[in-house]
Amino acid sequence: MCFKKLLLLPALITGVCLFSSCEKEKIDESVTLSIQATSQENVIDYTEFTLQLKELRTMKSVKKKLTDKGACELTLNKGTYTISIEWKNGNASFFGTMENYSVTKSETLNIPLTRTISQPTGIIFKEIFFNGETNSGKMMHPDQYFVLYNNGDATVYADGITFAVSLHANWSEADVFTELLPGEVVAAQFYSIPGNGLQYPLKPGDSLVIARTAINHHESYENAVDLSGADFEVYEPDMPAQFGTDVDNPDVPNLIAHFSIWGIFNMHPRGPLAPFIFKPETDMKTFMEKNKFSFKNKKGETQYTYKVPAGLIIDGIETGNEGAVKVKSLPSSVDKGYITVTGCHRQESIRRKVGANHKLIDTNNSSEDCVRVKGQTPHPKKGAKTKSGAVRSVVNGMSYDKEFPGGIQEFAGSSWNVLH
Repeated sequence: MCFKKLLLLPALITGVCLFSSCEKEKIDESVTLSIQATSQENVIDYTEFTLQLKELRTMKSVKKKLTDKGACELTLNKGTYTISIEWKNGNASFFGTMENYSVTKSETLNIPLTRTISQPTGIIFKEIFFNGETNSGKMMHPDQYFVLYNNGDATVYADGITFAVSLHANWSEADVFTELLPGEVVAAQFYSIPGNGLQYPLKPGDSLVIARTAINHHESYENAVDLSGADFEVYEPDMPAQFGTDVDNPDVPNLIAHFSIWGIFNMHPRGPLAPFIFKPETDMKTFMEKNKFSFKNKKGETQYTYKVPAGLIIDGIETGNEGAVKVKSLPSSVDKGYITVTGCHRQESIRRKVGANHKLIDTNNSSEDCVRVKGQTPHPKKGAKTKSGAVRSVVNGMSYDKEFPGGIQEFAGSSWNVLH
């Protein structure tokens, strides 16, 4: 009996030792890993960023949220891991990864993140008012505007979206500008929404109003509307003197004016210059250097403008004057049809039709998707009474209605006048 007890004692001791060894081994296998996200972008809050670690032997994963400063500390077993950090919202994302990283000790690990902004799919024109109206018997269009709408199902960022019009006027015959179709569209102007890429989110069903001048035009002109509540406006303090001087609404952010072949923002009141929006894949300076386009004007001089690859165009509407459309300015991939106004200064707007579930109809055919309506949509300042702003002050005794003359013979607002 005693002999049996003596035999059991070493076995018991051995078991205790083995158990202790296992316990010690587990402690040795655990390390503390401190993760820190880094970015060249100015990220204010990292709390929605997700950290994922996958152990490559067991393929087990763990996910954690970062702190507002981009940090995360966790205890894990030694091993080889794929470590990644990701954030995604609509067309914007941040991502950083370290593949096959061997974790052998407690340490702090910095993971650099790269920001990616993809094309903001889903943004379309909801309404465009370029036509102008008659006030006190004078033809004018002080209250031009257009509305962008998120027709998709995810939040997208409007930063960098660029507004342009075609340089070819579709009441003209085919010319040097239409030779680039359908692959490229020759543009007459570029005006971009500002931002750092993540500054102007647009949720599904939300709109952005861009005004030529964001003031209450109705206080000065009976048939104009209040645009003081616009989200953005065009401000051009250095416009050519013959167009007068511009005013700025300090409460409304300005579009970035990159260039205009006329030296001023232009939407022709008869609509022959088709409006479209796009977003360059690079910064605007690089894009313009790459897409410079030269042509001979009516004086035989070489003139420069820019072309836009059709694949970058987010949306466009082939507008025009009724009975005058000859050669379209936009490729069929952007707009298979066209929509017209009956003449200049008729107070006519172009609007998208509304389909099911409050979605706007967008089949890339404005003949079917859009409708011409009488009247503009006011966009007053929210939460406050609108105040009268100074309208454009004009020079040399020029009347306000002649700042943007509407006829093809009066204004170099078409390829007809540029080339002939």
